[in-house]
Amino acid sequence: MGSRNRTKPAVFLSGNRVDLCVLDPQADMSTYESWINDQETTRYLMAGKYPLTQKGIRQFIKQFKNSKEILLGIFLKRDRRYIGNIALRLIDERNRSADIGLMIGDADSRGQGFGAEALRLIVEHAFFCLNLHRVMAGIVESNVPSVRLFERLGFQKEGMLREYFYVNGKHESFLLYGLLRPEYKKPVK
Repeated sequence: MGSRNRTKPAVFLSGNRVDLCVLDPQADMSTYESWINDQETTRYLMAGKYPLTQKGIRQFIKQFKNSKEILLGIFLKRDRRYIGNIALRLIDERNRSADIGLMIGDADSRGQGFGAEALRLIVEHAFFCLNLHRVMAGIVESNVPSVRLFERLGFQKEGMLREYFYVNGKHESFLLYGLLRPEYKKPVK
C-alpha cells in the first residue's frame, strides 16, 4: 500500500473525492508503517507508543477480517493515493452503537476535507446500512482539528475523562463525543 500505489484495493464505500477501501494484509504496508511509527502522526492516537513493523500491521488488519469490526483505507479518487484509515469498532448490535477511529496519515492530505468525507461515509454506513442508533469517538482535548471535524458533523460532547491521555509532556483530558441517528443531517447533494 505504498502511498503512490496506483492499484487500489476493493472499494467498500465511495464518496466524491475519497474511496474507503478494504485493506489487504498481504499488500505492501510501508506507508502505513511510516505513519504508525511517526510520533507526530500518532500524537493523539492510542497507537504509536511502541514501534510497529509491517508484520504487526498485518496482524492488526487480520483482526478486523475475523470480526464484525471495520477497518478501511482512505484513498484519493484523483490519484488513488492511500492517505489514511478509518475504523468502526466495538460494534454493539444489541445497543446499536459503535466507536469511530480516524487517522489521516499523509500529512499533505490533512486539513483538506478528506477526513470529513471519510467520516461522513462511515457514519452513514453505520446509521443506514448497519442500522446503528449511536456512534461515538474519543478525542484528546488539544486535538482541535479533530474536535472541530466531529462537531461540524453534528457530534456532541458527552463527557470527559480528566487527565487521561499523556501527550506533549503532560496529561490531557480525553473528550467523549457522540452522535445519534435522529440528530444526523445528511448533506444535501
